[in-house]
Order: sequence, then structure tokens, then C-alpha cells
Amino acid sequence: MEAPGRDGRHGARRHGTSSTTTSGTVSSGYTSTSSRLSWISMEAARHFRELEMEDLEVVGPPKETASEKKMKQIKILAKEFFGAPSSAKCSAEGGDPSVLKRWLRELGVEWVLHVADGTLAPAEGLEHALDASSWSLALSEIVDTFHLASGLLPVHGSTEEQNMAEQLQLAGFTQQALLKMLTFVDSMVAPNLSCGIDWSLVLIGAPYKKFHTLLRLCEALRNALTEIQLPLHSSYSAEVATILGEIVDTLSAKEGKVREAIWNALEEIRTRILESPEDGQGSSHTQTPQGSSDVDETTKSVVKYAIFLEDYDSIMEPIVSEAASLGKYIPRVGEPPLISLRVEMVSCLEEKLANKSEAFSDQGLRFLFLLNNSFFIMDELRYALFFHESCKADLAGKVEGYMERFIQKMYTTQKLLKVRYPDLRNRLRRAIIDKIIPAYTRYLADDYGNAPQKFSPSNLEEMLQELFEG
Repeated sequence: MEAPGRDGRHGARRHGTSSTTTSGTVSSGYTSTSSRLSWISMEAARHFRELEMEDLEVVGPPKETASEKKMKQIKILAKEFFGAPSSAKCSAEGGDPSVLKRWLRELGVEWVLHVADGTLAPAEGLEHALDASSWSLALSEIVDTFHLASGLLPVHGSTEEQNMAEQLQLAGFTQQALLKMLTFVDSMVAPNLSCGIDWSLVLIGAPYKKFHTLLRLCEALRNALTEIQLPLHSSYSAEVATILGEIVDTLSAKEGKVREAIWNALEEIRTRILESPEDGQGSSHTQTPQGSSDVDETTKSVVKYAIFLEDYDSIMEPIVSEAASLGKYIPRVGEPPLISLRVEMVSCLEEKLANKSEAFSDQGLRFLFLLNNSFFIMDELRYALFFHESCKADLAGKVEGYMERFIQKMYTTQKLLKVRYPDLRNRLRRAIIDKIIPAYTRYLADDYGNAPQKFSPSNLEEMLQELFEG
């Protein structure tokens, strides 16, 4: 007879897949469940071990950074340059110049070595002198390397003395590279450039190129000074601090020379602008040929120059302000010195154009010459910040006046011409009206039409209807 279970039912008690008989013997169902749990535990353990191995693979040794790779290369170059393992006694005088040449070649400025020894070919010198971009990038790279070298962490297994010596060696190597780089600055600020560049020709063929290069050099030196004086690693030695001080002094001195050269170049350009046509060779190269009413080359150069100066306000402002404080420049306009200087140049240009226009025997061409040049100035400087609204309104009034005089002169001349046949006369009038009136209307609708208009499109059309009467 079956014993009743705890739930009051007869028969074996069942729980899952196991069973218990009345005698209390455990059936083989539990053995199967135990085996499955054991297998699951083993699989879980294996899975966790795999995850741990993956974590170890991910963590692994850290990859070498770009800065670390760069410093490893510079360390090798520095040791080759000094020709010995790191030593507290490293002298640049005995350094291997071929190693320095190799690094400068990698930076794209190997040519500065030829500037230093005076062997740079004139054509090559002109190419580099007119574009200082590669020089500026290389200077920034060298200064950055100096900072990395001064902040090197101690090398595991090395003594403090060895680490300091290596740091000093790197600082000395980068200092020598900087000194070679700065020979280019000396060549640019020298009155007679050793690389054989005739800047009088450069200023005519490519206006203000030297001035542009000097501004870029000044900008690069200023940025280098700012970066080199950033806080260094606390572990750098007194010897490295001495090298740092020497670099700062040298960069400051070179920047001062460049600033002086910028002012001298500025004065030279202003002199060329301010001198009258009869003052000699300076303006004869841009003299407007008789009969040409196109925009004068001087106009293009001066306007380009004025806009160009605005792009370098942060560099030019202290230079011009210093010149004003020293009495080298006296502003004529009630504005800050740099703004006054630019406005004065444009005003002087207008006077110069008026003088040049006197050379035209044909009054129609004279007014067309003034109209073309004044409109060019107004159009190019319409968004210039230094050219205030009052200046723009004054120039717009001059443009309007030149236009009215030109129209009146053309009208008077063409009216006296005789076309005998009425049909042909009307066809000529209509052809001229269809060309002129739409263009004139568009001009008045533009932003330039701020000045009072003497000739409305309808008035102008009435005048054109009277042409060729004879």
C-alpha cells in the first residue's frame, strides 16, 4: 500500500525530475540534474576566463604616441649631433652639422643653412623670401620640440644625473636648430640682402611681397615667444633654464629687428604712394599712358595694400602706435594711428589720381578715368572696417559727380554728330538707350546709389533721344 504524500495524495512525491520512494531512497533523476549544473558551472567559468583574457589583451601595453615617437627620433639625432652618449658636458661647437642639416631637411627648411653661409642662389632666395610659410611651420615645430624635451619624464633604470644630461643635450640641440633658423630673419631685415634679391624690382613686379614676408615673420616670432615661455616641467635643470633664457632673449631681439624693418618698409611704400608723378622713378612705372582710362596700377596696389594691412591689425597696431609716440608718424585724422594711416593713404591716392587725370587732353576720357578709379576704390573698400561710413559717402559723392560730368560730356559730343537719315538716327539712339538705361538703372538700385542723382533714368533717356542731331 502506498503511503500518502505530504499533499495528502498517494504515490511517490515528485519534484522536478527527481522522486523519493517510501523508503527515502533518492532516484537517479537528481544525479542527472547535478551533472547539468556542473557542466553549466564549468562553461560559465570558461567564459569568464575568456573575458578576462580579452580584458588583458585590450589593456595590454599602451601604444606609443606621436609625441613619444618624435622625441625618440630627436634623442637619436641629438646624440649623433654631439657624437657621444648623454653627457652633462655637451658643447654645440663640436656638433656634427650634417645631423642638424638632416633634421632641417625633414622640416622642409634645409635652405636656411645656405642663407647662413651666404650660398643661397638668388632665384632660390627669392622663392623662399617671398613665402615664409615653411619657415614659420618649422620654427613652431622646433619650439614645440624644446618644450617636449624640457618636460621629459625620468627614464626607468636611469639615474637622475643621466636624465638631466639627456634633457640638456636635447635642449642644446634644439637651440642650435633655432639659431640656424634665425639667420633667415637676419637676411630679411638687412638693408642689402646677402641672397642677392633686388627688392626694388620685387616691389614693382609683385607689390609689397617683402612687407608681407616681414609681417609673417613677425607673427611667427611672436607665437614662438608665447609658446617658449609657457610653464616648463618642474624637473628641468638650471642648465636648461639658462638655455631657455638665451632663446627668449634671442627671439625677442629678432622680433624687435623685424618690427623695425616692418616700419621701414611701411615708410618706403608710403613714400612711393605719396610722391607725385613728376618726382621721378618711383611713380613713373605706374604712370597712366595717354589715352587709357582704365583703372591705374597704383590704384590697385594702394587699395590692395590698405586691405592687406587690415588683415594684420594685431601686428601693425603696436608698431604704428609706437612710431606715433616717438614722433616718427603724426596722424592727420582724428583716429587711432593705424586707422589714420590707412585713411590718409586712400585720400592721398585720390589726390594723385586727380593730378594724373590732368594729362588727358580729352575731357571725356579724363572723367572716365576718374570714374573708373574712384568706383574701383569704393567697390573694393565697401566692407573695409577702417573705411568709415563718412568716407564711403564722400567717395560715393565723387563717383556720382564724375559720372554726371562724363555723361554730360558724352552727350554734348554725340549730340553734335550728324546722322542724316531719321530711321538710321532712331535706330542708333534706340541701340544706345537699350544698352545704357538698364545698366544705369541697376547701378542706381545698388547700394552705391546713396548720393543725390542729377540724372534719373527717364532724364537720361530724354537726353539720349537728342543724339546725332548735328
